[in-house]
Amino acid sequence: MDGLKFTFERGGTIYARLFDLTSESKKSILEILPIESNINHTRWCGREVYTGIKTTTKPSKENQTAIASKFDVTYWRDWDRDCEGKGQQAESLSLFYGTDLLQWHDGLLHVNVIGRVGVEQEDLLEEIGLRVWQQGSEKVTVEYFSF
Repeated sequence: MDGLKFTFERGGTIYARLFDLTSESKKSILEILPIESNINHTRWCGREVYTGIKTTTKPSKENQTAIASKFDVTYWRDWDRDCEGKGQQAESLSLFYGTDLLQWHDGLLHVNVIGRVGVEQEDLLEEIGLRVWQQGSEKVTVEYFSF
């Protein structure tokens, strides 16, 4: 079974299982791993931490929702606009430590739900989410992991 391993600079490792039903998204993300980036908090959009990514093949809409559940791992890009070169985040990979309706200034945000963090990591996931919200951005390494 395919998965992602998120290792955080200030401590903690989160493992997420990837869904097979999002094969295009999964393939696009696995092609760019491993990556090291900054993880940030999206408090205005929900209880979510995210890291910017840049895939070589932009996946289409798969298993989309505007309501992310606790433990969801999602892929987002601006489906309607090309943000490349405009100073905006073009793509991101997110971990949700709470259920939220995803909104932006111009309406609902839709994401591909690509995987899930195990419930046994609930406390650590929330600890990391709150830490990034309260202390700011930190480095994260995202790698392929096989369960």
